[in-house]
Amino acid sequence: MTFSLEIQTDRLTIRPLDSSDYPDCLAASLVPVGSTASDFKTVVETQQRLAADDLEYHFGVFRTEDGLPLGKIILSTLARNDFQWARIDYTFPAPSLDEYGAEALTAVHTLAFDHLHFHRIELQIDPSRQTSLALAERLGMQEEGIRHQFLAQHGTWIDQRIFVSLRQERTTTQTRPHDWEQVRQLRQTNHYADAKKLVASYLDQTPDDPFVNYQMAWCHDSLGEEAAAVPYYVQAIDAGLSAPDLQQAYVGLGSTYRALGRYEEAYMTLTEGLTHFPDHPALQTFLALTLYNLDRSSESISLLVKTLVGTTHDADIRTYRRALRFYAEHLEETWDS
Repeated sequence: MTFSLEIQTDRLTIRPLDSSDYPDCLAASLVPVGSTASDFKTVVETQQRLAADDLEYHFGVFRTEDGLPLGKIILSTLARNDFQWARIDYTFPAPSLDEYGAEALTAVHTLAFDHLHFHRIELQIDPSRQTSLALAERLGMQEEGIRHQFLAQHGTWIDQRIFVSLRQERTTTQTRPHDWEQVRQLRQTNHYADAKKLVASYLDQTPDDPFVNYQMAWCHDSLGEEAAAVPYYVQAIDAGLSAPDLQQAYVGLGSTYRALGRYEEAYMTLTEGLTHFPDHPALQTFLALTLYNLDRSSESISLLVKTLVGTTHDADIRTYRRALRFYAEHLEETWDS
């Protein structure tokens, strides 16, 4: 049996790994050091058997536009019968987690609930992992409490904070009434005007829906209609748009204000976005550009360098990351040898 369940979002393709993915996964540091193509093939075959036995479902997360592998997600069956209970685990390099993690995990929730028919999804997080805790919050998962000394790690028993999603809650709060698959296909084939016309018809039906307003803003942006996009971004955010779309709306609105020369509004929007998503590299980068436009060059360069050091995989830059972080804080200073 070959497990072939797949789902696509606006930016991502999420599917089981194939042995042909080895070169790309190796380049993205998503396979163990020293692993060969033969080793990878064996791993993929094992994953297929686990899926066939309803024990574990392994997914690769790929950026649709170029096929770049970004991370891996695992759904492990904890119990079936009267429980229908699974655990979700993931592996993402830090920049990919910040940028794509919420979008990918939201999609895998759809696979878990609608295709694999789980009732309860559980995420177990080390209390010290602030980025993962923030991600669980963005996903709208509910915290149930702490399991004390639950997991042995490097010879030490550590606590785990438990977050859950329930199928019934997702059905109530996240089901969207329109045909977004048709919109996605129009965008992928560059029929942006047709996508805008379709979303406009959805907006006539549900004018206060934050997600529909966000999609309308996206349509205007894709056609170069920046000024027209602004009110839809504002309405989407004010009406309670949820993550991961909320973080992209802050990026879209902030960058659009900047492109229109409305620098103070760009600064306020991007700063507000960073209060919700403090490690989001796109928000940081657009804020750095905006600071430059506001004649705050030192702050701009400082933030840009910190963002670069925190997100790059370039080995040479990472070698000097401590020095670069230090100099980013002391741009105007010099030192006599």
